Amino acid sequence: MRAIALLCTLFAAASSPIAWAVDGNPIVSLGLDYSSGSYGGQTTTETWALPLSVKYRTDAWSVRLSTAWLRVHGAGNVTPEGDPLNTSGNASTTEGMGDITTSLTYNLVDERDSWAGLDIGGKIKFGTASVSKFLGTGENDYTLHAELFKSVDKWTPFLNLGYKWKGDPESIEYRNVWLGSIGTDYRITPSLSFGGSYDWQQAVTATSDPISEALLYLNFRLNTASRLNLYAVGGFSHASPDWGSGLTLSHRF
Repeated sequence: MRAIALLCTLFAAASSPIAWAVDGNPIVSLGLDYSSGSYGGQTTTETWALPLSVKYRTDAWSVRLSTAWLRVHGAGNVTPEGDPLNTSGNASTTEGMGDITTSLTYNLVDERDSWAGLDIGGKIKFGTASVSKFLGTGENDYTLHAELFKSVDKWTPFLNLGYKWKGDPESIEYRNVWLGSIGTDYRITPSLSFGGSYDWQQAVTATSDPISEALLYLNFRLNTASRLNLYAVGGFSHASPDWGSGLTLSHRF
């Protein structure tokens, strides 16, 4: 699920609001994601996810609603989001729906009229995933963020900075954390682009690591209404998966 969250941020920054996010046309995205990592434990946790999101844009506002079906094999010491849990046992397999997330973004500065574009927004992660199946914390998280981006010829670099208020599950206290990402998109042809980003977040507990991971992707425009994104993720800390990969298919109605 960390890969899906990162991909959504990168894809939003790298996509032209004129060519893709047409006002009044919802965009539906369906994906397949796999990640694997030990997260500092003795047992490897493998996560399969089928993420689904719906995005709607009007004028300078956009809203997104997303969730995922999850299948996790592990010892229950970490959620699919990468949050540590005070539970650990024999490896088992659980499955079910993940948390529901909603976000609202406002384009405060139009990049066509300024040296860079600026988006500001907020996100709420509702703790709807099963706690007993280790699919979530059962608590809500709240995030505010700002993003700078600018298209320069075929490049679209971006920088994202945010702050997250973490809900505390039973028997563990999380810290509120700063998070950010930096990356770029490069348009090879009008129908093909590639890019990457680095994603970082402060450690959520006194004993855990910060999130540290990188993503590379290829984005194909299949036609005027559909896009396919293929990506791979590599983690550099115990709070991130060792590796992951997946795809996302998006269609604008």
